[in-house]
Amino acid sequence: MKNNLFKKFIEFALGNAIVFVLGIFSVPIVSRMIDPTQNGKASMFITYTSLIVLVLTMGIDQAYIRYYNNEKEENRGRLLRRSIKIPIITNISLGLVLLIFYKKVSNLILSETSFLVVVLLLIHSTASIMGNFALIHVRMKQKGKAYSMLGVSNKLSYLALMFLFFYIFKDNYITMILATVLSNLIMVLIAVLYEREDWFSSGDSYLNTTTKDLFTYGVPFIFSMAITWVFQSIDRISIQSFSNDYAQVGLYTGAMYIISLLNTVQGAFTTFWTPVAFEKYATNPEDKDFFVNINEIVSAVMLLISVGLIATKDILIILLGKKYEGAQFIFPFLVLMPIMYTISETTVLGINFSKKTKYHINIAAFAAIFNIIGNIILVPSLGATGAAISTGLAYVVFFIFRTYYANKFYKINFKFFKFGVCVVFVYILATYSSMYKFNLTILILTIINIAIILFAYKNIIIELFKLVKTKKNK
Repeated sequence: MKNNLFKKFIEFALGNAIVFVLGIFSVPIVSRMIDPTQNGKASMFITYTSLIVLVLTMGIDQAYIRYYNNEKEENRGRLLRRSIKIPIITNISLGLVLLIFYKKVSNLILSETSFLVVVLLLIHSTASIMGNFALIHVRMKQKGKAYSMLGVSNKLSYLALMFLFFYIFKDNYITMILATVLSNLIMVLIAVLYEREDWFSSGDSYLNTTTKDLFTYGVPFIFSMAITWVFQSIDRISIQSFSNDYAQVGLYTGAMYIISLLNTVQGAFTTFWTPVAFEKYATNPEDKDFFVNINEIVSAVMLLISVGLIATKDILIILLGKKYEGAQFIFPFLVLMPIMYTISETTVLGINFSKKTKYHINIAAFAAIFNIIGNIILVPSLGATGAAISTGLAYVVFFIFRTYYANKFYKINFKFFKFGVCVVFVYILATYSSMYKFNLTILILTIINIAIILFAYKNIIIELFKLVKTKKNK
């Protein structure tokens, strides 16, 4: 069982690993092509597009995941088409309205008038909705290699298009927006063609899952995801609002480039974990030790990686170039984002298994309110660093409430004390690193953090070494 899970994880992680390597080479190139101000504008375009996608998907993507295993294999393509139909129609309808009011919309996003940007907003939101369902479909079929291929194709096409449009538009936000939109379209096309039988075949005439089922399960996600968007995007909006400076947004985005290295690991795990967790619960819901072990492994790995990223922040910032000087003092607090989100994916299970999805609204609301208040207090005086501090702590709140509500419905005895101790020490390291460049104190704090994590998770570390050694011997 463990070997099979490890194999599946490697298949899903392969694409993320390749994207990670491509990112190492591409980040210094792209950041030198586009200055922080133009990067900030492109970032706001993506931020507002994500709101449209989150709201108009109406949580039906989550309902599709929930009911996927309720349908016979030959009918899952029909379930996919039933699920995606309404979000696409609604998105196109909204897009036409936005085009009518394109002046107000473009000024909200970029502080300038642009009909082209609103057209691209409509195209990008449509492609993002389709891409979201296409990737979920591949994930639920547990086709790790195919999922990896799609991620790599998206990244490669983005890089190629960045060079092409930079040649045409030079250092302009439109270069990044066009590359983002078209690379997304390319990935969607590949995904649909790869699973064309499910996208175009009819299957049986009867589905166990009705449209009402999809809405009933998914509608609570509309509110929770909208609140989650506020929770995840208020940082950039606050920086834009309080400073009216897209360069500050760009620096913050530069810090997020570094965090994306950790998000690569997060993405590899979450795409692999969702179908595995639901399948395990469906076949053996009493085997809670399985979920505890996965939580331990993920906690140890994410904590160690985060410490490594914080300790090497001054080296990593070289990737971005001189234009982004200062971003290295922003990103240490942002490390808490992928840590808390990824580990909470192993502790939130009770809510999803019990279909109590309305609790996602409460969780997102608590975290969003905390983050809004934090940004209002910290951003005016600390700028992008204040946004990072607020966002990092908001993810701690997010983790706490996700875990609390989940355990009300599906009690799992996770070992939180040692995890809490490790997070406190990581936060101490992040706090000091946000004020100083690498020095002896940071080195000592890094060694202390690693020692504490290895001691706290020594059993899991030993088990992982044994597993890797067994794979090598085979």
